[in-house]
Amino acid sequence: MKKKVGLGSKKELNAELNLTPFIDLLSTCVCFLLITAVWIEIGTVEIKQSHGTEAAASKKETYDLDIVYKNPTQVRLNLKRNGRRVKGFKVESESTESLQAVLDQTIKEKVLTFKKKAIEIATATITPRSTVQYGQLVETLDTLRSNEIINIGVLSAKGR
Repeated sequence: MKKKVGLGSKKELNAELNLTPFIDLLSTCVCFLLITAVWIEIGTVEIKQSHGTEAAASKKETYDLDIVYKNPTQVRLNLKRNGRRVKGFKVESESTESLQAVLDQTIKEKVLTFKKKAIEIATATITPRSTVQYGQLVETLDTLRSNEIINIGVLSAKGR
């Protein structure tokens, strides 16, 4: 008598899984991630009150500032109003380390007190060259922030 291959006792393939603990764990993880996502990317929050303060009464002239790196030790500052250049300042230093101090001094003494009046910089843009290191760019951003210039952009100088 020959045995038939593969015709043994059949096992049922449908097994019941209890999904309730899995759904509980998943909903707990989702709640945890939603709650903790608030603290991941908090930096600074700039708040300006537009009405009801004395600051709104003192209107300052607003200008735009372009900072263009010629090389790591030479910067050109262009003060613009309504898209037109009003004044240009040349900032030079012997080393990249001392350039930030000279830049800070120039912004405080010449740019922010342009025409012997206190002015406000609405936006500032930085255009670095490929020879300018990332650390120097970040120091320039810090210099602008320390002078209360908060609307800052970085432009790429492609091919320079």
